[in-house]
Amino acid sequence: MKSKGYTLTEAMLVVAIVATVAGVASPLLVQMTNFWKLTGARATIQRDVRASLDTIDRFTRQAQAATVVIDQITNQPPFSRLTYTSIQGQTVSFYQNGNKLFMTVNNQKSILSSNIAYIAFTYPRTDDTSILSVAITAQASTYLGGSKALQLSIQKVRIMN
Repeated sequence: MKSKGYTLTEAMLVVAIVATVAGVASPLLVQMTNFWKLTGARATIQRDVRASLDTIDRFTRQAQAATVVIDQITNQPPFSRLTYTSIQGQTVSFYQNGNKLFMTVNNQKSILSSNIAYIAFTYPRTDDTSILSVAITAQASTYLGGSKALQLSIQKVRIMN
C-alpha cells in the first residue's frame, strides 16, 4: 500500500533548496536595483544638462559682448551667474540657486534643471572675451539615499556680437 504525502526528508530538502536560492537571489536583486537606479540617475543628469547647455549656448550666442557680467548670487558658488543684454535688447541671466539652474529673460524666470551641484561661467582665454566656457556638475538621487554626480563636458560658447 502506498502512502500519500511527503516525507520529512523531502520537505527538508525543499526548504534547503528554497533557502539557498533566496540567499543567492537577495543580494543579486539589491545589486540589480542599485544598477537601475544609477543608470536612471545618469540618464536624467545627461538629459537635463544637455538641454541646459543647449539653451545657454543658443541664448548666449546672441549676447552683446560688452554687456557680459560673470558673478554670483549671495551664498552661491563663485562664477555661477551669467548676465548680459542680447542684441534684441533683452536682459538675460543664467544662475545657480541651490540645486536649481535658472534662466531669466526680461524678469521672467524659468527652471532649466533641478539637479545642479555646480555651474561655472569663465573665460578660457584672457586675450579673447568672445569665448565663454560653461562647466556643469550635476547630481541626482539614487538608491538608499545616495546620489550620483557627473561632471559633464565643458562647453565653449562663442559670443557673436
